[in-house]
Amino acid sequence: MSTLAEILLAIALSLPAPWYEPGKAPETDEQYRERLQTIATSIALEAEANEDWQWDSTSLAAVTFVTWYSESKFALEVHNGSGKSRHGEDEGRARCLGQLHKTGWVPKSVWKTLAGTDLEATRHCARATMKVLAMQGKRCNMKKRPNLWAVARMEAAYAHGMSCAPTKNSTARARRWAKLMARIEKMASERQEAALAAAARPVLVPPPVLLPAEN
Repeated sequence: MSTLAEILLAIALSLPAPWYEPGKAPETDEQYRERLQTIATSIALEAEANEDWQWDSTSLAAVTFVTWYSESKFALEVHNGSGKSRHGEDEGRARCLGQLHKTGWVPKSVWKTLAGTDLEATRHCARATMKVLAMQGKRCNMKKRPNLWAVARMEAAYAHGMSCAPTKNSTARARRWAKLMARIEKMASERQEAALAAAARPVLVPPPVLLPAEN
């Protein structure tokens, strides 16, 4: 895993997991962790490869992470496309953790590949989510490095398809994004400092073993 993926996984594990009635959780803690690892890896890989986003990959990874968690809480039934989600899925018209509809940016041929918990399907979902976010960002005139106001406008358009006017929900997502960005930067800095400290430690070499001289 890349450093960004490792940080996203650590943050995902710190968030409240989807709630289920006692005894009705659809996956074990270990299965949930493995799925979060797939989510974190997919977001990091696609953010680093994306060519539609005009800014840095970390800001794209963070806004995708916030969008997915806000849309689905990373629930298994949304991720696998079972259609049995409490998060709606718009009667089957929305797919994957990004709750994406068929549009000009997400044609039917792409939309059909989005459901599934494996790495390939999750990366398809990340790629399509990032496509919509990037296009809405451009449409909402996000010309400079993303900030809270610009992300609130972009998230409003992502949710409703048209208007860039910030809403209560899109502003809340933008605030989560800003906090997530600060957390990622702090964790990345801490990891870099730890790596430098480890590299600076002297390597203790054991003294040579002296063999007795032969007569």
